[in-house]
Amino acid sequence: MSWIAPWMLSFLAALPAILILYLLKRTYEQVTVPSTLLWGQVLREMEAHRPWQKLRRNLLLLLQLLLALLLALALARPALFGQGPVADHTIVVLDLSPSMAAKGESDTRLEASKRQVGELIQQKSVQQRMTLIAMGQEPRVLVSSSDQGELEQALLQAVQEYGKADYEGALSLAAALSVQEPESDVRIFSDGNWGIDPALFPTFGRKPKLEAQTAGQNFGIYHAAGQVTGTQGQLVATVRNDGAEAATLDVEVLDASGEPLDAKQVQVAAGGQATLTWSHLPAQPHYRVRLQGTDALAIDDSAVVLPQVSQAKKVWLTTAGNVFLEKALGIGGVTVERGTDADTPPEDASLYVYDGVMPKRWPAGAVLLVNPPQGEGVLQAGDLLEAGKFQAVQPDSPLLQHLDLGQAHLKAVREIKAPAWLQTIAKSGDSPMLLAGENEGRRVAVLSFDLHQSDLPLLPAFPIMIKQLKEYLMPTAGASLGQVTAGERVALLPPIREQGWMITDPTGNKLEVGKEMIEQGFRPQAPGLYRFAGKASEEEKLLAVTLPVSESKLDVQQVALPTSGGDEQGTAERAASGMFEIWRYLAMFALLLLFVEWGVYKRGI
Repeated sequence: MSWIAPWMLSFLAALPAILILYLLKRTYEQVTVPSTLLWGQVLREMEAHRPWQKLRRNLLLLLQLLLALLLALALARPALFGQGPVADHTIVVLDLSPSMAAKGESDTRLEASKRQVGELIQQKSVQQRMTLIAMGQEPRVLVSSSDQGELEQALLQAVQEYGKADYEGALSLAAALSVQEPESDVRIFSDGNWGIDPALFPTFGRKPKLEAQTAGQNFGIYHAAGQVTGTQGQLVATVRNDGAEAATLDVEVLDASGEPLDAKQVQVAAGGQATLTWSHLPAQPHYRVRLQGTDALAIDDSAVVLPQVSQAKKVWLTTAGNVFLEKALGIGGVTVERGTDADTPPEDASLYVYDGVMPKRWPAGAVLLVNPPQGEGVLQAGDLLEAGKFQAVQPDSPLLQHLDLGQAHLKAVREIKAPAWLQTIAKSGDSPMLLAGENEGRRVAVLSFDLHQSDLPLLPAFPIMIKQLKEYLMPTAGASLGQVTAGERVALLPPIREQGWMITDPTGNKLEVGKEMIEQGFRPQAPGLYRFAGKASEEEKLLAVTLPVSESKLDVQQVALPTSGGDEQGTAERAASGMFEIWRYLAMFALLLLFVEWGVYKRGI
């Protein structure tokens, strides 16, 4: 037991004061009466109250002494040490970030933390309220209630997440509640590895208590990349040792079917990293680099690699002379061949570019029309129209990503009478300047202005625009969607925006690509390989998802969170944290005793 306000015990001086009052003789007024026969009782009482004589048994005195004792003890605020909630309102912040998946002595950090929170819920009284805040990708209040069943149900809904948590948002939410109720108790179940500048820490009403769980040594794959050229592949991977001791790690490479291709052993110093390379591997659509053995955090022991595929591509260009366009088309190892007759193209080109001319019939591959002349051919072009301000009609289009075409100046734009399958991507004023679409399996893009009559070729946006046009018109079969971290938003672009596409996650569960996902993007929740499959069996896109690098650090960080009162909050407030005060019960008993004492006095007992 401890006393939060021990100086209040000075009120125990009231006990001897009460005794003195009983010892002192009462003074009475002398009155003449006809007889003393009926005043015997009064005479005996006067005899009992002579000064400083021995006290006799007196129930009223005992009750008054007990009442004074209880009031003095209640004012001193006695408190019992305990593990359960002590404040009327307890704010619990539960970290759901990937580092909480690390194994401790028996359970993961999150499992151990949830078990502790469950014990708090069971130990709290009926009147005590608890607010449970999830420190996840989106900080949120899971529940705020005094009902044990509601709290336990909300705790079950707090599950492990693998995206980077919004630590600052969760702390700010808890701090706001703490400032509103300065007497509330704040407990944070986390390893404290938040990566936040201490200057950005929010201010709490009372100093929070950080409940951290330890974990063992951890190793991880921190980076992996690859390239496939022809029938051979190359890989590079970086492994890191986040432990306090040096370690020998075995790293293996698996093919797309999960069969081992090669393995290497490497020595990694404590807190260090090492880079491994593999050459002459069989070409695969994807590889997996994996650490053998076990450590504290298994989720970062493997990484999916989507290799870049180097393929020889040929572009056939028909132009009267456009150096800027020809140079931009040749970037990235693409072979550019020039022709003069738009209606006799070769059959082996991947992309056919027509600058200032229009073929009468479609060639075998994808087509890029630049400044089509007036007249009819594969499309119908009209008069020249006045150029205007740039407008992005489809800002999410892959053709407009990382582009700032608002700085470009055009002299004129050709009117294009586009069929229904050819959609406007961007406008100059009210006239389409960039169109794209797909017809009979052939992708087509149109730039409806003369590059020579604009300053676009002189801007940094021009090579980026041509690169993205090439990627759209000459997509690699089975091309990957790239690599992202768990929880990161992935914009779904054509052809995935079409109906009928399905997603298969790393566990084998299937999910349909719906309207909401197309509008808001796809957020993978766990590391691994995601497969996007279209209606046709050959339509497949791959997405590699990794763990945020910072989440592999498992060291417990001691964090000092600021409070509104600082260290001068007072002994009473600091002592209250972690204790169970019982002064209320003493005060209630004293009030009950006061009624008993009044009854005794009225009856003259």
